[in-house]
Amino acid sequence: MTLHLPDRNLVSRLARRYVEETLTGLRTTIETARWISASNRYSSNPVGVLAAELHSGGLQQAADLAQYIAASPVLHATDGWSYLGKSLVALLRGDPHRAIHLAYYAELRAAISLLATEGIGVFSTNHFAIPSRNNVVRFNSTQGTHKFAWSCLDYWATLPATAQLFARMIRPQGIALEDWFVNEGGATAVAPQARAWLKQWGVDLRTLPDDRDARNLSSYQPDGIPQLWEIDGRDSLEFARDLWASLEPSPLTSFDAIDRNILRISLESLYLARTDTSADSDRSAFRSFAEPIVKRQNLSAPIESELLRYVVRGTSPHDAAIFKYSQKPASDGLVGAYAVISRATLLLRLASGSCQLLLRAAALNADAVAFWTEALGKSRGLWESTLDDPMDMWADVEDVLAQVESFQQGHDAPDQTFFKIRSELSEALVSMGSSERVAIWSMRP
Repeated sequence: MTLHLPDRNLVSRLARRYVEETLTGLRTTIETARWISASNRYSSNPVGVLAAELHSGGLQQAADLAQYIAASPVLHATDGWSYLGKSLVALLRGDPHRAIHLAYYAELRAAISLLATEGIGVFSTNHFAIPSRNNVVRFNSTQGTHKFAWSCLDYWATLPATAQLFARMIRPQGIALEDWFVNEGGATAVAPQARAWLKQWGVDLRTLPDDRDARNLSSYQPDGIPQLWEIDGRDSLEFARDLWASLEPSPLTSFDAIDRNILRISLESLYLARTDTSADSDRSAFRSFAEPIVKRQNLSAPIESELLRYVVRGTSPHDAAIFKYSQKPASDGLVGAYAVISRATLLLRLASGSCQLLLRAAALNADAVAFWTEALGKSRGLWESTLDDPMDMWADVEDVLAQVESFQQGHDAPDQTFFKIRSELSEALVSMGSSERVAIWSMRP
């Protein structure tokens, strides 16, 4: 499941600016509350239309297909967040098989979204790329959706441009990661860690077979042979609470908690690479290494002090649970569901960041895409009137997390059963499954 040389060369030559230019050309259409024109040949059943065209002799409307690909990343990522929410609901009902099944598709949609922001369209067995504005070229590969998406991501993760994108979209304190490390080499300094994370988060062929075996078991085999897969209610609730806490945004960045965690781990990884010594083995020396990097950002004195304590693990010494569980195999009977959900979450964070950069590059602001945010929020029950500030949605999440914490404090661990979770946290469960809110606050330009 690797790309052959001609397809690797095609991926290497792609440039985001052609996706941006194609999307920019859709601004007039988007102002009419549509992502693509109603006359777009591929707006309905693109897989079937493409298959019929190619069977009859060739693609008929390259510009229409390019526009479809350029407009699709936000919607693929949104669907991924929706799958993730449904996965959490399944987890909190004690159903790890369905949780894995749904989280896998969240992960897949995140991958397809990321590829589309780079100009790669995945359409069953016929795949296309945007080599110039309003134009497409077909890949040689006829791999199916799953294999082709992972093959592309596996190769894409190795490209220098991928590390540069990673370092642009991760923004602790609203400052791009490449700027944090500008004196250390910018994106080059974080490239090894970025590649490692992309592989760890389920995009390479080394870990995919295990994930696919677990997905197939969860999707197609009966639960109960040889025995029912049971998980712990208390642990599942704690994982879900920690996951939502890690999704906290701020006025400066859409994923404040995750991005701060990425900054800390990146600093520790760079320190290890430069000194051949782990940060844990000499915290004082690591502080001396990290402090100048933090001070160069010209933050206010209180924020600088707090952030420095954080990066040296003086506060919040443990990484968010999704970073820990993203390293675990899906086949792990105790935490396999947590592992796939964690990888899906982190990959969706990247997809959402890439989508937001794409929208901004196409000069699309919050007003331009309000038709999407309003329709999505109302249809998923997130609000009834017009949304003024996306941060209001995080206030709702904080209320839910407080309810969960109160429940945890009011029950001993053995009593935090799935029955009690359903009975006493029914409203909170609905909110914890409504992760489309993350799509809105993270991609709204």
